[in-house]
Order: sequence, then structure tokens, then C-alpha cells
Amino acid sequence: MPVARIKEIMVPNPLFLKPEQSVFTARELMIVNGYECLYVVDKDGKPTGVVTTLTAAVEDSKKKVSKVATTDFQLISQDWSIQEAAGVFAKNAVKHLALPVVDAAGVMVGIVRVKDLVADLSTPVAPSTAYTPETLVVQLAMSKDMDSERNWMAKIKEMGYLPAVTQVGTSAEKLPLKLRESSIVAAIAHGVIKEDSKDKIAVSYAVRDIVAQMDVVSPGLGGGYKVGIVRGEGRVSVAVCGRSGHALASSNEQIFLGVSVI
Repeated sequence: MPVARIKEIMVPNPLFLKPEQSVFTARELMIVNGYECLYVVDKDGKPTGVVTTLTAAVEDSKKKVSKVATTDFQLISQDWSIQEAAGVFAKNAVKHLALPVVDAAGVMVGIVRVKDLVADLSTPVAPSTAYTPETLVVQLAMSKDMDSERNWMAKIKEMGYLPAVTQVGTSAEKLPLKLRESSIVAAIAHGVIKEDSKDKIAVSYAVRDIVAQMDVVSPGLGGGYKVGIVRGEGRVSVAVCGRSGHALASSNEQIFLGVSVI
């Protein structure tokens, strides 16, 4: 089966900024089009900086974007696999919800967002398609009832992987610790990991990546979550799905994925 590539799921021909454009223009473009950030490109179309909604809100609206853009961002190749791109979001302290996708010459040809990666991982696949631990753990975390949860637990075991599931509800202050502790306890209880420091650290790292992603999306999250854990292919994958923040009843469900090598 061909490996899915970033160019298949990226947003092509995205909005971008020219260095001489103003902060005011950047702010208006982000507001009107719903972007969290916009990338500045040079005359060759290569990304040189990024302007976020926060930057556009606090900087002088008359300034050129070249004067306020930060160069602290990651590049994604259009030929990378979806797993490789997910690794960039998971293993680095990525501060932006969208990263620039470039071709072999370094020219920006699209953007890829966290939700693009998750949408691909969470899309039901045909029975003939090979499941990965990441695909399975997302489905497990998103299961809505006990029957669905049991079905995915059984399917994961049939694939030769080890699954666990738990639920976490807590305040923003306790969220990082509670997620880590609950995930480790559930993984031990279901036999996904052994009760030794190496396995516990692997789960902890995966949860750490999830908490970092959550902080990028909406700092200070609390809430209620379903946590899925799957071990297989030399790594442990953790997915968290739930509602966050102060308006839990009306907020959208979000899903976050973390992966760590065992």
C-alpha cells in the first residue's frame, strides 16, 4: 500500500505575506480568512518568517511584517509521509497551528495543520488497509460508547497491538499530572506496559507531547477527556479526545496525539 504523503492532505496555494505588507494587512487577512498565522515569503516564494494573530494584535499596525515576523518555525516537505510530519508536531515545541509545506526547491506550496493530520488519522479505513497504532489509538479515544470501545479494543488486539483506555476529568492546573498518571496506571492495568521506569517514561513522553499540543491550541485547558493508549511496532501511542475550557457543554471536541519510542 502506498504511503500517504503530505501533498495529499495539505492546504494548497495558501495565503501568504510579502515582506513589505503591513501588520494591519496581516491582521485583516487572518481575521477574514480564519488563519491563526501567516507566513512571509521572499521573492522566490520561500518562507522567511511567520506572523501570528497575537503578534498582529500587539504590534504597530503600520509596521512592515518583515520587522515583526519571527523565524522560529519548522518546515514540512510535501514528500514527507503523514507520520513524519506528525513527528515534527509531536517531538518539537511547535508554537504554530499550521506549518509551511515546501517543495524540493524550498518554495512554499501549502500549509499543513494539526487538524489535517488528525483528520487523516481518524478517517475510517477499509478493512483491507493496514492499521497503524496511531490510527487505532485515535479511533479508540474517539469511541462514544461502551460497545464501540469494546469493538476497538478487540480490533486492536486482533492487529497484534496492546490497547488500554481510561477517562480523565480535571482542572487546568492538574491536567498535565493527571493525564500522565492516569495514562500510566491504565497502561499498566491493561498490560500495555510493564511496571518499570523505561515503559513509564515512554508513556509520559507521549502525554507530554499531547499537553504541549493542547497548550498551543488553547492555553490553560482543563476539562474531560477519553484517553486511548496503544503499544505496537516499537512505540507507544496515546490519543486524548474531549471537550475543554470553561464552556464545556458548547465547546467542540478536540483530539490530540502523542507518540513515543519504547
